[in-house]
Amino acid sequence: MKLPEDFKILFKNYNFEMLDTEKHKELIIKTVLAKGYWEHIEKLFDIYSFNEIKEVFLKDFYSVQELPLPTIYLWGSIFLDEKEYWKYRNMRRKMKLVEKWKPTRKVHK
Repeated sequence: MKLPEDFKILFKNYNFEMLDTEKHKELIIKTVLAKGYWEHIEKLFDIYSFNEIKEVFLKDFYSVQELPLPTIYLWGSIFLDEKEYWKYRNMRRKMKLVEKWKPTRKVHK
């Protein structure tokens, strides 16, 4: 399925015509959650179910966290249970600055 034309502004670095809602599901969901306007968010929930969007968010949350921190805070308040959400917020608050900027991706030899 093709994305709505007004999503084009969110995917300037991609060949918009080649994006497919099934093949590129994670990319589309993460991009719209992080950069989309309210109209994009509403359309995202028309394209994908709540559970599909939640699944992509949680996969990112529990792995490398490619989503920006403000995006994690916002959508975490919706997709995480309250206890888990505040545990994460408190853990981030207590981190030293150097820990916050430490890369989360690891290179395996």
